[in-house]
Amino acid sequence: KDYFTVALLTGGRRGNCMAMKWDELDIDAGIWRIPGEQFKNGKAQTVHLPADAAAILRRRKESTTGEYVFPGRSSGHVSFIYKAWARICKRAKLIGVRPHDLRRTLGSWQAATGASLPIIGKTLGHLNQSTTGIYARLNIDPVRAAVDTAVAAMMGAAKKSGDANGTK
Repeated sequence: KDYFTVALLTGGRRGNCMAMKWDELDIDAGIWRIPGEQFKNGKAQTVHLPADAAAILRRRKESTTGEYVFPGRSSGHVSFIYKAWARICKRAKLIGVRPHDLRRTLGSWQAATGASLPIIGKTLGHLNQSTTGIYARLNIDPVRAAVDTAVAAMMGAAKKSGDANGTK
């Protein structure tokens, strides 16, 4: 449960979350520093730890020994999450949902709440903005709000100039 929640709240990639080490975390500062050699694009990534994720990590720190936040049963870190994921999906009656969708969920919610594509891309560690572009089409509400604001401004300007229809 903790693994999937942290993955959701950070937007972390599956492999990075599984291999998360205590020495990569500054829980008090709310930062997870992923070394470049462990990140998909080869560049070090600094990930924000929201308060809910930090709380989970603090609790785990008290009860987990070793270098990994999510230790494996025998040694190293957890390496197979699909059986647990299948149980979660079955219980939640989710069909066709993959662990990677946790990462997409954070990006989608950022888009839905008005975050810019560069911010979403930075959150998810995308080097190419076209990779982040998928989130731009997920929610039309920010587009509606921007259009409505612009139209209201145009109509307001037109009324001030004496033409209520804005066709002067």
